[in-house]
Amino acid sequence: MLHLKYLSYVILGTVTWGLSPIFYAMLSSVSSIEIVAHRSFWSAIFLLLYIYFFSGFGREMLRKGIRELWLLFLSGILIAVNWYGFIYAVNSGNALQASLGYYIFPLVAVFLGIVFNSEKFTYIQIFSISLVIISVILLVYMNGEVPSLALILAFSFGFYGLIKSNIKLDPISSVTYETILITPLAILMLFFLSEPIIKSDVLVSESTIILLVFSGLITAVPLVLFSTGTKVFSYATVGLIQYLNPTIQFLIAIFYFKEAFEVGHALAFSLIWVALFIYSFESILKEFNKTGRSVSTLSKKLK
Repeated sequence: MLHLKYLSYVILGTVTWGLSPIFYAMLSSVSSIEIVAHRSFWSAIFLLLYIYFFSGFGREMLRKGIRELWLLFLSGILIAVNWYGFIYAVNSGNALQASLGYYIFPLVAVFLGIVFNSEKFTYIQIFSISLVIISVILLVYMNGEVPSLALILAFSFGFYGLIKSNIKLDPISSVTYETILITPLAILMLFFLSEPIIKSDVLVSESTIILLVFSGLITAVPLVLFSTGTKVFSYATVGLIQYLNPTIQFLIAIFYFKEAFEVGHALAFSLIWVALFIYSFESILKEFNKTGRSVSTLSKKLK
């Protein structure tokens, strides 16, 4: 029953992220940069409240040095870029690219780990990454478009993960301090942007203000649910569940937003799904072998 409870947390958090394009589409009258600023500010508020009431303020954060604070600030900038790219994609009729970006992110993360952390790679990983590259080339060749938003989302989130691997903080505390550090910058950008923030001349309605505040909850609640639930599951299991996010976004883009899905898209997504299936299968196999070795070692010790 305990595992079922935590599984429901992970799935609910992931499904909320997957459905978020519908929420941000309701804010299409507001510029993407203002939405990101509000999202940063309100998510910091809600996460601080959560930490205060449920986790304590985390005194270890107060002892962080300049290097850690710079890393948190940099990761905050990268997640803000990712948020901006996602919201811009949704509200510019490119939700399909947002889905593509989060589909290819796991393989981009593997690629960045090989390049920057000198991580060992397998032939399966290289093959999967090659399929992703081919899928992007197919999109360029057949549809005459470079999936720039998808690549921005995948690489900004990839570099974000790379930096986060060097920060010894739990996910909730980490995102809380990231949003705190970037919120002053976001507010300054609101004041000094040369173009008007609101696209129309109509004053911001009360419902829009409520939605902007709610963007903080849309960020904070899924993160808390996901981070709480993943404590009892293996990396491979969590990785598989996370594919719900881009899959829901993919379905929303096609059936709710009615975005064009041409032959080039079909071929590219098919290649990516094959790449992810192969990559996930290898991850599950590794996890299974690792568990098998642990059980074998334990049984030998008990003899």
